Amino acid sequence: EFASDPERLARFEQEARAAAALNHPHIAVVHDVGSEATEDGTTTHFMVQEYLEGQSLRERLDKGALPLDKALDLAIEVGEALIAAHKAGIIHRDLKPDNIFVTEEGHAKVLDFGLAKLTEMAAPTGSSASMSPTMLGTVAGQVMGTAGYMAPEQINGEEIDHRADLFAFGCVLYGMVAGKQAFAGRNVMQTLDLILAEAPQPIDEIKADLPLKLQWILDKALAKEPAKRYQTAGDLVVDLRSLGADVELGTAILVTGETPTSRAAVETPRGIPWKVGVPVVIATLLVGVLGTWWATLSVPEPPMRFEIELPEQVDFSSSGRRVVAISPNGSRIVFVANNQLWMRLIGDLVPTPISGTENARSPFFSHDGQQVGFQANFDQLKRVAVTGGAPVLIDTIGAIFGASWADNDMIYFGQGAGGIWQVPGTGGTPEIVIEMQDGERAHGPQLLPGGEWLLFTVLTSGGNWNDASIVAQSLVTEDRVELIQGGTEGRWVPTGHLVYVLDGTLFAVAFDPGVMEPPAGATSMVEGIRMRGGTTGAAHYGFSENGRLVYVPGAGAAGGYQLAWVDRDGSVEPLPFEPRDSSFLDLSPDGQFIALEIQGDDGEWDIWIYEVDRAGSQVLLTTEGNNENPVWSDDGEWVFFASDRGGNYDIWKRRADRSLEAVLVLDLEAPVWPTSISDDGEVLLFDSGVFPNRDVGILALDTQETEMLVATAADESGGRFSPDGRFFVFNSNETGGFGVYAREVASGSTFSVSTSSRGGAVARWSRDGTEIYYRPTDGTPGILVAEVTMEPFSASDPVEISDIRVRRLTNFDVTADGQRFLVTTLPGSDITDPATATPRINVILNWFEELKQRVPTGR
Repeated sequence: EFASDPERLARFEQEARAAAALNHPHIAVVHDVGSEATEDGTTTHFMVQEYLEGQSLRERLDKGALPLDKALDLAIEVGEALIAAHKAGIIHRDLKPDNIFVTEEGHAKVLDFGLAKLTEMAAPTGSSASMSPTMLGTVAGQVMGTAGYMAPEQINGEEIDHRADLFAFGCVLYGMVAGKQAFAGRNVMQTLDLILAEAPQPIDEIKADLPLKLQWILDKALAKEPAKRYQTAGDLVVDLRSLGADVELGTAILVTGETPTSRAAVETPRGIPWKVGVPVVIATLLVGVLGTWWATLSVPEPPMRFEIELPEQVDFSSSGRRVVAISPNGSRIVFVANNQLWMRLIGDLVPTPISGTENARSPFFSHDGQQVGFQANFDQLKRVAVTGGAPVLIDTIGAIFGASWADNDMIYFGQGAGGIWQVPGTGGTPEIVIEMQDGERAHGPQLLPGGEWLLFTVLTSGGNWNDASIVAQSLVTEDRVELIQGGTEGRWVPTGHLVYVLDGTLFAVAFDPGVMEPPAGATSMVEGIRMRGGTTGAAHYGFSENGRLVYVPGAGAAGGYQLAWVDRDGSVEPLPFEPRDSSFLDLSPDGQFIALEIQGDDGEWDIWIYEVDRAGSQVLLTTEGNNENPVWSDDGEWVFFASDRGGNYDIWKRRADRSLEAVLVLDLEAPVWPTSISDDGEVLLFDSGVFPNRDVGILALDTQETEMLVATAADESGGRFSPDGRFFVFNSNETGGFGVYAREVASGSTFSVSTSSRGGAVARWSRDGTEIYYRPTDGTPGILVAEVTMEPFSASDPVEISDIRVRRLTNFDVTADGQRFLVTTLPGSDITDPATATPRINVILNWFEELKQRVPTGR
């Protein structure tokens, strides 16, 4: 009768086909779903599933409870199946022992994804057993379930999500360890009433040799309100694995307060007279109790360290902001790579990208761990649920310099010289809470316990981030206390510590926020944390409330990036210069000099000139204000650049030999940056405006006439002339992601160059105009090349020049013969060696224990 309902059948087939797309070792494989006409004209609907040998969990439980270790093994496998299904947006809706198969090898297989959708809204089949098949509650329109395993929200006819599966999981786990059903009334209605109003019998009343942590896990899984339940299957599996480790080591605390060792010790051997046996029992009981007390008091779990390598072709991005964060309960890691957010559960093998988070920066978790906040498109504050779904705009606020989500549901974020602001996590109007004094910049605010004081980093203009201060300022009295002089990214730790980073090393000091006095005696805890100086002071680390530390290893703020030549065959030759914090670069026409944009210790950008073959031949070209985007003139005599020395970014030029002072070239109402000069030296291409609304313009250097060549609602930038000056290439996101386009100056005809899914930006021409080189914008490393013909214009499909991993490839340039590329990479790493080139996240479990031992707080 279900198959005769077209709407019901369509829902089932849609869900079953989605389940068929799942590929997981603990989900039964669905090979096909469809229908077939028979000879009598009727239609048979079928689903083909893999053949399994073994028995259902229901059949196994009919024989009694499972041994605890076996129950935990099966529960973890079922939990892993739910992780995969929920990640794919599929809810089982009818998880129960009948739908869990135990193979002959003893492994779990979850069955019947989609069948719940088929039988949705079916009427009750009677009131006999709470074991009854899939059925409906009492209100029309309710979501179905199986009595005894339905979540309260299912019974009440409310909309359900993946947390209903977690309630059913709790019921299944209870049955495996207790040997009886968690909720079992005399009939269906009484069973449903028990689920709504009662808690299951505590497991210590059934079996006294079960761990106390198991009761805690069951209580959380079986919480009546979804918000108080486990929020993800991943979190539940993390706790089950932890319990399994305790059970295996014999350190699990039983519901009686004992360990298995102490319990065994009190059993009197048979045959010993009672006058001897009683003292032995008393003595062994005392030893067991004291041993248990001592073990729980003084033997914490030791720290455990491991690395998480990012997948092939995935690399960190937005290195000027924080790129990694960990959830409060330590179960999830979020990081920024390939220009979007990625998430990895601690227990998973690979991370997955979070859809809709393109151009993301600075991730941070909500206080309950259910949301991830982040900066998008350089000026928007957004949030996205860890369970998936479309990101939600909180507000358009501009650049973020560190943010945190407090337990009052308020997001606090720094804006450099613009002070510290707050905005509700659910959305609203941002409000400034701390204003900066003249010359100050703020970064990384965190609300301290009590809700009155904000902890943050402050830097005074002209200083270095290694000279920054960690301060706390009252939101009530506006009093400010300097806590640490020298360091950045200060954060309060619930163990009673303050941690911060100085030159790539994480330091810790005992600190009482209730006293608000400068602490003393900092201790070095972790070395080699990647950080970025400049205007952000970001250090790439984070920790959970249960003591899990994550960080990105690498050079400190002073490390900078290394200049290197990369040949088409993949060979690498570092240039003889110390690594510096650099960005835009341009190779002189004769290939002998490099004009390079470098960030100084004062946080401002200047233009330097390097002679390629001479170590130590750095010449400072600019000193006043911020100076960016150096571009050589056609004859190599001048360097054009953008400078904000006049308040707005204008275009200036100065002779490369510094024989003349800088001369103003172009002053428009909008900020402008030079990008290219024609080979005849007559015209200059420039960017006008700021992301995400830049346009491409042209300036005639003799007449000072300007014209906007590409000006749309999209973002266009980075124009570079072809050798003959007829065309120029530029970046545009008009179709969504960034790509490279070529445009004929005279006609305005535009052609796509980056035709692959990898996107493109930072394009350069070969000197003969037959090739265009550019880097992909999907975050993957490498340099792409497209062959070009001019009459008429066409570009071939791009190919990768070599398979090297060019780390941090933001801007690059190419020699006249097109055989070598000038790039920037991380210092101290061989970019041809996967062992040093593979980006990774370091993880330390139980790090709080090490912190408390090395830095006592007196608590």
